[in-house]
Amino acid sequence: MNTKRIMKSVEFSVFGLVYFLVLIFYKGFSKRRKKKVVGFASGFFGGNIKYLLQEMKNYAGVTVYFVTGNTSELDRLKSSNVRTGYYMNVTHIPLFLRTRVWVTSHGPANIPFIGPLHTISARMNARLLGILLRYFLYYWKRISNSKLVDVWHGVAFKRTNREKMLLSYDVGFVTSAFFKRYYSKEIGFSDKLRITGYPRTDPLIAKSWDRKEILEWLGVSSNRKNILYAPTYGHKWDKQFFPWGDINGIMNLIEKFCDRNNCNFLIRMHPNWYKQNVVSEIKLNEKVAQSKRFFHVPSNRFIDVEPILFVSDVLITGWSSIANDFILLDKPIIFLEVDLPAKEFVLKPEERAGSIVRHATEFFEKLEEALVYPNLHEEKRRMLIDKIYKYLDGNASKRCAEQILKLLEE
Repeated sequence: MNTKRIMKSVEFSVFGLVYFLVLIFYKGFSKRRKKKVVGFASGFFGGNIKYLLQEMKNYAGVTVYFVTGNTSELDRLKSSNVRTGYYMNVTHIPLFLRTRVWVTSHGPANIPFIGPLHTISARMNARLLGILLRYFLYYWKRISNSKLVDVWHGVAFKRTNREKMLLSYDVGFVTSAFFKRYYSKEIGFSDKLRITGYPRTDPLIAKSWDRKEILEWLGVSSNRKNILYAPTYGHKWDKQFFPWGDINGIMNLIEKFCDRNNCNFLIRMHPNWYKQNVVSEIKLNEKVAQSKRFFHVPSNRFIDVEPILFVSDVLITGWSSIANDFILLDKPIIFLEVDLPAKEFVLKPEERAGSIVRHATEFFEKLEEALVYPNLHEEKRRMLIDKIYKYLDGNASKRCAEQILKLLEE
């Protein structure tokens, strides 16, 4: 065991001991039930977590804050107006114990005390420990008088681990009756599911952003159309930059295409790709630096993808749920036909509302077609929108907040 892991274990042991001693003996324990405190726990302050917290900051009598185990994210937020905390900070324990509702988007991994336990379980890859942890979560909720709310982070094509996780939660937000039926079937009941929509899509629907301001923020030329390349995470350590061809060859072809069509090419790889493809990332950055057509917009610099979607005219992806956010803008999508290690699909592969390409030649043909005929798959986009979104009013944040307020009153 390396020094860093030893220090992390000591930190967790000390925090856990103090946490439970305070939990058991805290004299003001009964009074905290009257406090309306909501903790938002995630690795990054973005997506549904961000937009819902910003909404609830406007509610009188409600205290909201963000907590994470990601110290680099805490550093990034120092200059923001968001109240933040580290999930194993002993001095924050009284606040943690006053928290009536915990809101997460990627499971409980950043909830104080519970989060580190989940991390340990995942690292050990221990199935028995994972089962025991689920039972412990029920016990923790009972003695801490806390509720768990899941806002999730994507409208996925494939089955995820959300189904199993919802068993331990009190409320889960979904976007439509279709998803409520799907999750109800998976978990065996529907009383904890609420059709609200996802907060992060509110600005996309309301079109409340200024395109010029976003482009300036991104450092992208404003007098061209923007093509966003945001591929799926392929769950492979050797995942290529592009399915067909080496990174240098395909980027040369893309650059020539953009020159002919006066386009920008925005690149946003999956966060895990950067961890697993260090050499390819170096090549990518070199090509971007040499070109006036390429713009790199990675998630570690631009946490929120929604503003990037807003200024994009075409999306290129694989099986990523990002397509089901972008579809709300009613713009063309190109799907790269790549293998996806999924045993079960939630949305059918044939429901992808855009051009599906299988090789490089077809890719460039369909990309040019998307620029010239943006309304080509409009009817199919509308059909999928009707299936996966009940509300198109830009008020998902308010509906989610109302559900949390109900939990605070219980």
